[in-house]
Amino acid sequence: MPDPRRRPLLTPLAAAGLKPVFVDVADEHYRVRTLRPQEVTDEIATWLTDPAVMEGLNAPQKAMGLEAFRTYVASFDNLKRNLVAIRRRADDTALGLLVLEVDLRHRLGSLHVVIGDADSRGQKMAQHGSLLLVRHFFAERKLEKLTLQPLARNAAAIAVCEKCGLRLEGVLRAHRIDGRTGERLDQMLYAITKDEFEEGDRRGIWAKVS
Repeated sequence: MPDPRRRPLLTPLAAAGLKPVFVDVADEHYRVRTLRPQEVTDEIATWLTDPAVMEGLNAPQKAMGLEAFRTYVASFDNLKRNLVAIRRRADDTALGLLVLEVDLRHRLGSLHVVIGDADSRGQKMAQHGSLLLVRHFFAERKLEKLTLQPLARNAAAIAVCEKCGLRLEGVLRAHRIDGRTGERLDQMLYAITKDEFEEGDRRGIWAKVS
């Protein structure tokens, strides 16, 4: 029997008095909403076995299973680690995932994009969803800089970075190891600041991108 006099263990976020913040924002075509464990379907769970997805993420193509994926989703604290689904607004169908990791002290975010629905690839869904999420974090969550670090071979992710106005700040040479071959891979470092994003809003650049 646990000792009722013992204080429960606190996570670092709880100890700091920080609570999860759930995302739910939309435009006329897409909606981005925090993914909850109970919303995970078999289809979403199988996205991470799609070779087209996993090649870009440099991850093994092993089925996680529905319950394991729901446990994975539950591990996100939705403050420093955020997992958001991109959904078609008309019918709320999940089309992809966005993972945004935030350094609260330095107000720096690192974004990862998963285009799960094969029919949505090349349809600007990733741009729409990313812009919605990034605008929310810059405006509402005190983020001041965002980075994306696609592998040099991930042409689709690099195209999204460039179309969304991120600057190439550097190339991390031989920075990762290929999960299948053991080959060392270059990784690109793209970034945009809050001021640059807001300037793009004033000039209407993001409306053209999406």
